[in-house]
Amino acid sequence: MREKLDIKVTVIDYGMGNLRSVWNKVKEEVASPILSSDPQDVMDADALVLPGVGHFQRGMEHLESYGLLDVLQLAVLENGTPILGICLGMQLFSTSSEEGDVQGLGWLEAETVRFDPTQMDNPYFKVPHMGWNSITVEKDVPMLSGVAENGEFYFCHSYFMQCRDEQDIIASTHYGNGFTCAVQKGNIHGVQFHPEKSHDAGALMIRQFLESTVKALA
Repeated sequence: MREKLDIKVTVIDYGMGNLRSVWNKVKEEVASPILSSDPQDVMDADALVLPGVGHFQRGMEHLESYGLLDVLQLAVLENGTPILGICLGMQLFSTSSEEGDVQGLGWLEAETVRFDPTQMDNPYFKVPHMGWNSITVEKDVPMLSGVAENGEFYFCHSYFMQCRDEQDIIASTHYGNGFTCAVQKGNIHGVQFHPEKSHDAGALMIRQFLESTVKALA
């Protein structure tokens, strides 16, 4: 059994879905991760994880109602705390979404859009995109190091991120057409798939995100 990492990791609880399963997966890699909505736990963390399943507008409203918007801006943008957004968590990094009438966090020059079945190259593809699919690694980054080309991950989503800056795209997937499934801009990381449900490949990805945090702290 590999040694657990000795870092402070906060999985952010903002009242959206899939929090506990992500926390359990992080716990396999870190001795004592915290599942918390306390702004102080966000500020004290060496690394942050923002999970989430659900509606973009409600996600932003929940972050605001939990008093987390300002502290996230401070921790991530000013202090440079590494963060991993998963599914809705990644989408919230964008400037806006077709799912609701609110602005996103705006950390990436991107918008979140819905799959359009009329634009897909196969009429049998359905929305939401649900199940296993392969990813294509576009950039050599620590988080995806060793992830086999066309390694499979679990997806469940109707919306995806369209990046205006291609430098932020680190992996893509094809479902009816190609779309971005993983991004990185400095300390900001995001994946559209669910690593916590993606067996060994997902565990490796989470481990490598956290290991890169340890190296940055050294």
